[in-house]
Amino acid sequence: MFIENTKSSIQEIPFPSVTICPSSQIRKSVWEKYMDTNSSYWDDLQLYRDVMTCSTNTYFHNLEQNLREYIDYDMIKNHLHDCGINCPEIFQSDGQWQNKTLKNVCQYIQPTILGIFGLCYTINMMPINQMFNNEYYQRYMDFFSTKITYVNTKRSYWNLENGYSFYENQPNLMDVIPFRTSGVSYNHRVKLMLNALENNFLSCANLGVSGGSFLITFSNPAEYCSVSPRIYIIPDTYTKIQITPFVKKINSDLMWRSLEIRKCYLHNERRLSIFQQYTELNCNHECEINKTITMCGCIMIEGAFLGINGSKICGPAKYSCALEAKHSTKHPTNLKECNCLPTCSMIEYEITDTSNVDDWKYIKSINLVQNNMSLMKITRLNVHTLPLVAHQASPPPTPPLNARRLPLANVHVTLDRSATSSPKINNYKNI
Repeated sequence: MFIENTKSSIQEIPFPSVTICPSSQIRKSVWEKYMDTNSSYWDDLQLYRDVMTCSTNTYFHNLEQNLREYIDYDMIKNHLHDCGINCPEIFQSDGQWQNKTLKNVCQYIQPTILGIFGLCYTINMMPINQMFNNEYYQRYMDFFSTKITYVNTKRSYWNLENGYSFYENQPNLMDVIPFRTSGVSYNHRVKLMLNALENNFLSCANLGVSGGSFLITFSNPAEYCSVSPRIYIIPDTYTKIQITPFVKKINSDLMWRSLEIRKCYLHNERRLSIFQQYTELNCNHECEINKTITMCGCIMIEGAFLGINGSKICGPAKYSCALEAKHSTKHPTNLKECNCLPTCSMIEYEITDTSNVDDWKYIKSINLVQNNMSLMKITRLNVHTLPLVAHQASPPPTPPLNARRLPLANVHVTLDRSATSSPKINNYKNI
């Protein structure tokens, strides 16, 4: 591949989309209402918990469930509506972007499913009606119908190749999706307040996930939920996450060479069936879905709404087949079948982080929480940019993708506990 370093200002680089997956996945009131009732709803509820929120792809609560090949789409959808946490339950009403208030922050947030982590919520992702082609957009709207709070109706004209060129004379960056920052100080930030709600929801002991915790992932805004890079945050910690974007663009002299020579796709050169915007990740995701349907006759739970009409969801008995199908797309002999070359313009993110125990008494003293919140865990999340990092003077000849470090973004995540709660040991881990 022929990629050269490019000079980009901070205003030309989108914030990553940030996906927040709470450990709170099953509503306790529903679980306790049907527990041990010897009803079909209780059987389905246990299966939903196993495949949607507690799946290790190996454990299910009884032998009958392990022998189940397919799972009904409507069953998963209905239990998601009944049991899944809602955006306003996680996110406190107002957020901030570059020191301006974002009223009703859930109107900027879209629901997603992220593998074994279950129901998640993403901010700064491309609008779903521009992420998926129409058939799959309609299925998304049906699947998440009771979880949708996103209200943006403006079309985004950002893309990987042309960036924000359409908005060259746009003075208000808040009106542009995906968000981008206008500067490199603490004042140029996204600030969110999150609720843990561990007393109202069940977490998953099988995955070693403690109540009130969050998994956070970062993606190119044009991609539907990458699981990497990611961090796992435990309660009562103040975590700083340093995000380094890497921008890579093809040498302009090579743009008009043949695909065989440049070995990357230009904007709109490769069309996908599911996704409107081509990226290597979206292409691989689509290829894995098609391969799983072909080999196993079903689709994995995280893609429940991305199969063709009538597609079944893989049950426990089909998991080994689905994993084999997914892995087969990565085999060297099958790479041409997917043909998922990189884009000629791309953005990637790397993260580093530090973590410390938070001071709940201090949080209360500066009135960051109201009195009626004093018994609730509160998570403060801040994302802001830092000054430019030195460029590489001369990129090495290999590997062919020679990335230049660009401005850093910093994510500050703080999970706070009531002063009446016992303190926890400072602990952090990447998963």
